[in-house]
Amino acid sequence: MNDIPTHIEHGLFADDTALWTASNTMTYLSSRLQQSVDAFESWCKSWKLKLQPTKTEMIHFTIHLRKKYKHPVEVKVDNTTIKPLDHARYLGVIIDKQLNWRRHLDHIETKIAPRIGLLRY
Repeated sequence: MNDIPTHIEHGLFADDTALWTASNTMTYLSSRLQQSVDAFESWCKSWKLKLQPTKTEMIHFTIHLRKKYKHPVEVKVDNTTIKPLDHARYLGVIIDKQLNWRRHLDHIETKIAPRIGLLRY
């Protein structure tokens, strides 16, 4: 894993990978992110690994929450266009584009509610 290209900002845990980048302009952001995805895809091919576009998710974090972009960030993985989502799951944590915990906490609450009910009796 130490031979992943150094210009790619990434996080790895088991079979989960996160790539990220930052930019002041949408054009540069899209270009830089696509370059990272392409380089990572090449790295995967060299190790006989395959990215799964159906399992690939993208979130665009921004300080301009209400701003609608004419050309939202999109990347291609294995010729499949990946569009930004409102939320995604990474390592069991649901992250939303506003970086608040509401959706994750709601999920946990729904998951444990039946178990708490059992403890009452």
